[in-house]
Amino acid sequence: MPKYAVLVEGHFDNLYAKTCNSLLRYKPQEVVCCIDSTNAGKTTSDVLNIGGDTPIVHSLESALLFQPDTLLVGIVTEGGYLPQEFRRSVISAITHGLNVVSGLHQFLNDDEEFSSLAKQYNVNLADLRKPPNTLPFTKGSWKNRKKPVLLTVGTDCDSGKMTAAWELTQALINKGVRAFFVGTGQTGILLSGSGVAVDAVISDFIAGVVEHEIDKVDNDCDIIIVEGQGSLTHMAYSGVTLGLVHGAMPDLLLMCHEPSRAGDIYDHPIYPLSQTLGLYTNMVEIFKPCEYAGISLMTYRENEKTAKKTIQQTQEETNLPTEDLVRFADGSIVDSVLAYLNKNNH
Repeated sequence: MPKYAVLVEGHFDNLYAKTCNSLLRYKPQEVVCCIDSTNAGKTTSDVLNIGGDTPIVHSLESALLFQPDTLLVGIVTEGGYLPQEFRRSVISAITHGLNVVSGLHQFLNDDEEFSSLAKQYNVNLADLRKPPNTLPFTKGSWKNRKKPVLLTVGTDCDSGKMTAAWELTQALINKGVRAFFVGTGQTGILLSGSGVAVDAVISDFIAGVVEHEIDKVDNDCDIIIVEGQGSLTHMAYSGVTLGLVHGAMPDLLLMCHEPSRAGDIYDHPIYPLSQTLGLYTNMVEIFKPCEYAGISLMTYRENEKTAKKTIQQTQEETNLPTEDLVRFADGSIVDSVLAYLNKNNH
């Protein structure tokens, strides 16, 4: 088991520290500390109510007291570039013998200074987003697929698609269902130990890469859960989303939505949920039948009373099982998936 010191300097929040946050939520035993001078002296629970008593320290040098073996760059940035202020910490980690893991588009191994030091100090630099050397082109294998696929989709970026996919996978496993998670972004890959970051793949090959990851799954499973990316309604990331939709060719969709968000991450008004639902099914039904398993809401900005009312209203308006899978899981989405599997004899 790795022992991560997670670098989130100046970015420890719900938006930019997604990779760190997911690790703290699902594998807190692997995190020995987080590095953020703006919150040093606090615990991760103090700041974001996750990770328990995991300490936040001032610097890489302070983190060494907790004996990590790996530095994880725990943030995402627009464009995927390593912030300049992170370089010192990465260099210090390498020179102290720590492996370094990053999910950014800017690859550590392509940086001459980092790669030279890594060789000198015999440490490993892992770029989670680096695509395979050989990219498969789509073959349309979904036409003969025996196992159902569920894809998480959203009304915007950062709407909880990875979290919903992971939560649903674990909930199904707890019910005795052989569910397999396919990671398509740096956080999903980090948690599951496999997958391909589709937003780093040449566009012509996105569908083929996703199809290939699904085809690799052992037939001894009941359902494949694919982590979604971006949104069809986002001006910058819709291309990645559509490639993923057509690569997965899902039987089931799980819509992910943050109801309190008026604008997307570019401040463009969020397209109505009721209309967004149809956009995704239309893109799949050109080729094959597809239906919704439910709606996963991200309600952490709302108090408990408001959030529960929002969940109820959304379910009534869409006639779909609706939950916040992190705060108020009631099993209705799991039941929806189980009903689909039973109906289709999977």
